[in-house]
Amino acid sequence: MTSRTGLRLLFALLLASWAVRADAQSQKSVSITPVQSLSFGLLLPGLREAVRVTDVSRRAVVALAGNGPVDVALVLPSSMETATGERIPLQFSAGDAALLTTSGSTIGTLDPLQVNRVQLGNDRTVLFVLGGTAITAATTRPGHYTARVALLVNQPGT
Repeated sequence: MTSRTGLRLLFALLLASWAVRADAQSQKSVSITPVQSLSFGLLLPGLREAVRVTDVSRRAVVALAGNGPVDVALVLPSSMETATGERIPLQFSAGDAALLTTSGSTIGTLDPLQVNRVQLGNDRTVLFVLGGTAITAATTRPGHYTARVALLVNQPGT
């Protein structure tokens, strides 16, 4: 934000809040490891900025490992906010989440607005990725905007 740019740039970072480990009473367990936070980068007032699940440098990534089916749900924020209460609305839609192999191949597209059943097997690690859209207004003020996403993982029958 220098006088040379003449533009009001915003730095927005969507931080993720994830559980570290989920153990059930049975022998089953799921390992949950945050890898990368969702980052919208510098935002310009009055523009939308979409982060796709294919954007390897800005999408959120969480590694999941274990055996058997798990239900994955997200608690998604409606906006990012500064410490002083300024807000930038966020939008998430079907296709803003996906499940990948560790080599990057797509296993399937997921809907972050729904509970998704994911089949884990042979203790292999899969990557849950999340994108989304930030929508700034022409009057959006510069600042450091953040929000939290909660990832809920449940093993059916435990």
